[in-house]
Amino acid sequence: MLLALVLLSACSKSSDFTPPAFLHLDGITLTKTPSITTDDGFFVHQISAAYVVAHYPDRSRVDTVGIFRLPFTVPVLYNGKADYIAVYPAVEMSGISGALPYYTYYFPVTLTAADSTTLSTGDTLYLGTLTTAYRPYPQIDTIQLFEPFERPAEHIRLQPPLEWIPDDPTNACTGNGYGRLTLSASDVTLSFDAEDMFVVSNPDRILYLELDIKSTLPLSVYMRASSRQGAAEDRLSVMTINPIDHWQHLYINLGRTWAYLNHPSTFHISFTAVNENGTGGTVDLDNVKLLTTNITL
Repeated sequence: MLLALVLLSACSKSSDFTPPAFLHLDGITLTKTPSITTDDGFFVHQISAAYVVAHYPDRSRVDTVGIFRLPFTVPVLYNGKADYIAVYPAVEMSGISGALPYYTYYFPVTLTAADSTTLSTGDTLYLGTLTTAYRPYPQIDTIQLFEPFERPAEHIRLQPPLEWIPDDPTNACTGNGYGRLTLSASDVTLSFDAEDMFVVSNPDRILYLELDIKSTLPLSVYMRASSRQGAAEDRLSVMTINPIDHWQHLYINLGRTWAYLNHPSTFHISFTAVNENGTGGTVDLDNVKLLTTNITL
């Protein structure tokens, strides 16, 4: 009798089960936006994951499929044509292991019913490689800093002892130039600043530093500001970047450190390399930019 009830229950549950369709995405690439800049270095990116949501005609709410590292093939419990499938580009937040936030500086990619959005049980809907772009001004409130280290330039906005190497395309991340900090064996640390005083008056803004780095030494990133009017300037660590033997694009969220400083409306960014083994070394930087936005979703 008990076995019969178990079998009956199993049959009842299985009748409600929708065998999955599958959704495949190879990757997301970033297209150039000439209205922002024509410099290729601004558009270097590392989109490593995606949030996927979908809306179906017979449901009253948006279904969250999930967040997945690229490339991926995932099951979707639906059989039919979706009203839309939206894909939100996500990046690996530097300094926080496993953090994959939707990078709101990039547009989400929305596939509507006019596109191929049919999910069929047992079949795979291939989306291939999708294309996104930086949001334009004023959605990106301000490009506070962009230093591509390229000619023509009267000066470099990241100050000495960082050296501008203007004509070395073989070793640059993009283009012909990059910045290099060189520590001798006798140097313990070596620091440099961005010459700008950055102005972000609204504490609701999201604040990111992007850069490409190749380094034989650890490099620490700092924010400098007064936490209250009339107070002395504090210098707080944002994160330390470990040595990297190849060009790597990083997304550094400045928001937590900015909050610790009580969201000052003006601040500086500075960097310090540490000669931890006493042998000296180099830090190479390219395509350094500081962006703010109020787009959260």
